[in-house]
Amino acid sequence: MEQIIKGFILGFIIVMPGMSGGTVFVIFGIYENLIKDLVKLNIKPYIPLLIGSIAGIFMGAFAFAAVFETYRDATVAFLLGCLLASIRSVLKSCPGVNAKRLTALAVGFIAGYYMVGDPISIVNAGEDVNWLVLFIGGAFASAAMIIPGIPGSSVLIVLGIYDSILYYIKEVAMVPLTIFAAGSAVGILALVNTLAKLYDKHRGIISYFFAGLILGSSRALLPNNYGLTVLITFVLGFSMVWYFSGKEQ
Repeated sequence: MEQIIKGFILGFIIVMPGMSGGTVFVIFGIYENLIKDLVKLNIKPYIPLLIGSIAGIFMGAFAFAAVFETYRDATVAFLLGCLLASIRSVLKSCPGVNAKRLTALAVGFIAGYYMVGDPISIVNAGEDVNWLVLFIGGAFASAAMIIPGIPGSSVLIVLGIYDSILYYIKEVAMVPLTIFAAGSAVGILALVNTLAKLYDKHRGIISYFFAGLILGSSRALLPNNYGLTVLITFVLGFSMVWYFSGKEQ
């Protein structure tokens, strides 16, 4: 039961941009064993965690989709705060700045800015997403999620499908969700070890590039109107992720 509860917390958290699944695993104290077992394809001990995660993802997605429709600006302001605060966690392990890292930051910003589409909105998310984009999005989001400090949902924002995934979950659209889930399984089982090794070898460049992606893609989370409620929800999202990012230490 404890693993199911932890999985539920994990699933609910990773729906929010800026929240790293890897950081949650570190907080739970299972990160190192999880990576070792995934490399060996030993997933049986984590089935209760997976069940809880699926439940948490659905509950989190339903919650965000519901408030999106009624309180779009306040919701994106909250998510924008979450996303921007995650830069602390992304750059925490490599604070030094040099020309290569600044170049990676700039390249990431440009890529993130031009890769995202229109500002996210559940109301306009009903259009079909190419199945290959869904599969790739699931693979890279799940693989990135395992690395502490890297928020997997940010990958979905960069690809412009974050709101579509929330919409599919809300509508229980099984075909696109199955394609996305298949990509996620491939990402966790096949890509996580490779990405973890690349991250360890080129931590500085990758971290600054990803920070740039986050900054550039944040334009997808800009409110249409600004006011006190939008400011409060932005500060709330920023403060929450900033606090939990510090927990990784």
